Amino acid sequence: MKLGQQLKIKQNQSLIMTPQLQQAIKLLQLSNIELAEFIENAQLENPFLKEKTGLSEKKLDPAENITPDICNNLNNSTDPLKKDSNVDLENTFDTHLSSDFNRENKNLSEKEIIKSSNTTSAGEVIEKTLENKISLREHLVNQINIDFKDSTIKTIAIRMIDFLHPSGWFITPVDEVAKDLNVDISIIKEALDKLKHLEPSGIFAENLSECLGNQLKDLKLYNSSFKILLGNLDYLPLGKIKQVSKLCNVSEEKIFKMIKVIKTLNPKPADTFSQEKVHIDQPDIIVTRSEKGWRIDLNNSNLPTVNLDEDYIEEINNFKLDEKGNHFAAEKIGEARWLKKAVDQRNKTILRVTSEIVKKQVSFFKHGLSHMKPMILKDISDAIGMHESTVSRVTNSKLILTEWGAMPLKHFFSASIASSENTEMHAASAVRETIRSLISSEIASKPLSDDKLAGILSKEGMEVARRTVAKYRDMLNIPSSSQRRRESRLQRLVSN
Repeated sequence: MKLGQQLKIKQNQSLIMTPQLQQAIKLLQLSNIELAEFIENAQLENPFLKEKTGLSEKKLDPAENITPDICNNLNNSTDPLKKDSNVDLENTFDTHLSSDFNRENKNLSEKEIIKSSNTTSAGEVIEKTLENKISLREHLVNQINIDFKDSTIKTIAIRMIDFLHPSGWFITPVDEVAKDLNVDISIIKEALDKLKHLEPSGIFAENLSECLGNQLKDLKLYNSSFKILLGNLDYLPLGKIKQVSKLCNVSEEKIFKMIKVIKTLNPKPADTFSQEKVHIDQPDIIVTRSEKGWRIDLNNSNLPTVNLDEDYIEEINNFKLDEKGNHFAAEKIGEARWLKKAVDQRNKTILRVTSEIVKKQVSFFKHGLSHMKPMILKDISDAIGMHESTVSRVTNSKLILTEWGAMPLKHFFSASIASSENTEMHAASAVRETIRSLISSEIASKPLSDDKLAGILSKEGMEVARRTVAKYRDMLNIPSSSQRRRESRLQRLVSN
């Protein structure tokens, strides 16, 4: 065996992700609010980025002047940037906007889709969605900020508001909440105990008896007799007044007086706020109905812009600097121009992805959540010639405002449910919405069982097993039919 050393030349290719490319990918994932913070930090580090008061005060330049026809404007937009940036964003990670875009979308119908401009103010649209009155969440947060001293408990308490049932009850098991929030169950219990003392009275109760009991405590009427009565409310719809009076050790006449007091209470403390729109975060994208189709806009009320201080750049170019100064200036000017180009490209990519989502989900935009179609990332990426990862980044952390409310952009991607006729698939989100709608319109005294719901769905072309119906019902925080029947009896008794 002969041992020796040799020199060999080998050529291979590999992908290297430059810092600029990493930044472009990061920008694509950011929401408008996160992007504004990113640009603000960049302005502190780069003297050639000009700070402006307000987010979208500047006039649109050619690259941003998106005309009503999205198919044409994305293809014909020009690049206002100087050639300092030597990396072509438009050919990186499938974000190019080539002349193929018109050809790819030649079948778009103006009546169906899409009217678009680069930015619009969310003010008018949001005013149609939100009420000026304070919401239940805001009401609770205000109290928490005043009454809760421990910062950890305060933070957890605010997050627990999201687990409230529409009635105002807190019916999610505390161990599940602790797991979801990744905190010790003792912290959840401590926060919940404090939350039960907030207004409206009875809020955060874990069941009807506790809800009514807490209201009686606030009225200084709670005693051992009421405690026993509230623990045996199931007897009342059955007319077992005599048995209840024995349990409470009071006369039947006294029981009737106690029932009269209970009828003055509110079994659903959140109803006080039921007509108020819940506050939503500022959307990144706004979709509105127009005369000829759908208009897609980026929300200019929170969309930041990158502004270069061209006067300062010209001044530096005319000033004689040493080698180190020239290197610094060239580097920062290049970074500034790159950032501007990356943000412009981010905005165009978001519009392009959203336009295809609207095209494929036009039934939802016309008729609501029950008409959502099953869709995966690949459906969008194939249609517009982008990689799935690019589409995923675009839909991450973005909020879209529609006629049906605000929702995450990722909400439009949903698993499919088979059709009984094997002709059309149904989105899981649409099936859940149908279940919610059926239950909300059921006769309270005759609630629909999971089997009956599955049967109704089957008649509507949605083949869903009973256990799947139960799973979706649980996801909607809707109790079983037997529990809904008991609650209906108790509420009729309380409200009559």
